[in-house]
Amino acid sequence: MRSLFVFPLALAITGICVAQTEPVCKATSAVKIDDREGVTFKTVSFQGPLGPLSAYVFLPDTEESVAGIAFSQSAIQYSDSRTDLRPFARALARAGAASIMVDGTIPWPMPNDDAKRPMAELACAADWLLANANLDVHRLAIGGPIKTDGPIRIEDAPFCPGSDKQPCANPVWYINFGWAGPHEIRYTEMMKTPQGQLRYLLIPNFPKALGLKEVRLEWLMESVLPGQMVQH
Repeated sequence: MRSLFVFPLALAITGICVAQTEPVCKATSAVKIDDREGVTFKTVSFQGPLGPLSAYVFLPDTEESVAGIAFSQSAIQYSDSRTDLRPFARALARAGAASIMVDGTIPWPMPNDDAKRPMAELACAADWLLANANLDVHRLAIGGPIKTDGPIRIEDAPFCPGSDKQPCANPVWYINFGWAGPHEIRYTEMMKTPQGQLRYLLIPNFPKALGLKEVRLEWLMESVLPGQMVQH
């Protein structure tokens, strides 16, 4: 794992997807939770390759093709606090990126590999987003710690539905938090606060790299979590 915020994944997953005789990822119908400020929020559940999964989906309200991001977890548990990453994903949706965020928590500091999402599970969620959102396949990313168990197989890569006819979409960027490398430790600590999250995004100007609008601090400071109703 290179100690960079983002890095190209082309060498790892470029190619043609391998056909699979049976589907290994079955999704329920997505449930719309809310639609506000230009973002539709949904939840979806899967019978994934390693068991049941649930995920949060954030879709910009536009008919144009958008960037796509698949996140391996939805929260970080620090020693003294917990950061819910759903406002982070929603802020990126307001800037123009559809995303799917698998429900799960990164314990920090990470004692071992248990918090890493198996690649096949992240691919399950990513392929659902590819099939259900109008994604620009040249503006894709994955984020959060991932467990690969060796070299990445083409058929297990994110954004690569099992098909012997369709080329795999090729994620270009990696949002590098939740790992134990020196740079990744710094980035994960930055994710603790909205101000840190904004600084983190601007280190390589990640929004610009994916063709997004500028992310505003107030979007990251949202006090009402996605799906929560405002009490009157």
